[in-house]
Amino acid sequence: MTASQIYPLELIDETLDINATDNYDLTLELSEEGVSLAVLDLLRGKYVMLRHYPREGQPEGTVRTYTEILDSDDFLRRLYRKIRIITPSLNSTMIPAPVYEPSLRDDYFRFNFGASAEDGIMTNNVPFPDAVVLFSPGKEISGIIPSRWHGVTPWHHTKPLLTHLSAACRNSDNCYIHLHYEKSFVTVMIAEQRNLTFCNSFTISSPQDGAYFLFNVLDRKGIRHDETIHISGLVEPYSETHIALLNFSTGIRFASPVIRQSLSYVMNEVHLHRWLNLFTAASCE
Repeated sequence: MTASQIYPLELIDETLDINATDNYDLTLELSEEGVSLAVLDLLRGKYVMLRHYPREGQPEGTVRTYTEILDSDDFLRRLYRKIRIITPSLNSTMIPAPVYEPSLRDDYFRFNFGASAEDGIMTNNVPFPDAVVLFSPGKEISGIIPSRWHGVTPWHHTKPLLTHLSAACRNSDNCYIHLHYEKSFVTVMIAEQRNLTFCNSFTISSPQDGAYFLFNVLDRKGIRHDETIHISGLVEPYSETHIALLNFSTGIRFASPVIRQSLSYVMNEVHLHRWLNLFTAASCE
């Protein structure tokens, strides 16, 4: 982590106007690790703010609730043209859209995870591939969102990830490998000849686990370790997690958002791969 990446993190472009949020889009991420938000200035086509609040507070070991964090942020009290909410979750399953039956949503999910509708089962349509993602953000988040943002359906983290994957592999028939880190799980995605051929998440408990699952998948698919591997999310350059990957391959690359919008110069203060989903969300529509 660089010295500039101090948490709670706040990066604000000088053009940001808290009284003009009707010209802005807000993207919010509620994850196990914390709460992140990015503000997109629609008139300038530019991201002008990034904030992040870790749930783990001081003294060490204390955990802030989502409600405490959300209530403390002044920008979350404003009205926006549009609000998008990303909710990373290990519990998800993908079903091809042509065979998906909405009436069987709970049955699909219960078959895979033994959960019920009380856990807040959500659905997202994803064009790449043509599929429906079923997931549960958990009871706490499922209860918070409708009480604060009426009519907003949360997105699973794979929705912006798949959008990024589609854009990144669009002009190449080569194998595209992506590994995304959340606090307690990783998501592995592989596209071959511009088709998604693998997408799954795995629980992790040590810095080496992500590398273990990724290279196990590559071995099973017969993909060489010298292919370029793109990583995003909660992994810092030359951390134990990063070094564990480098022990298997020198082709590790930190992913950058492939988006239509621009980023304020203040975003140069952070590693963009960390916020890939946050900045990609607007490109999902």
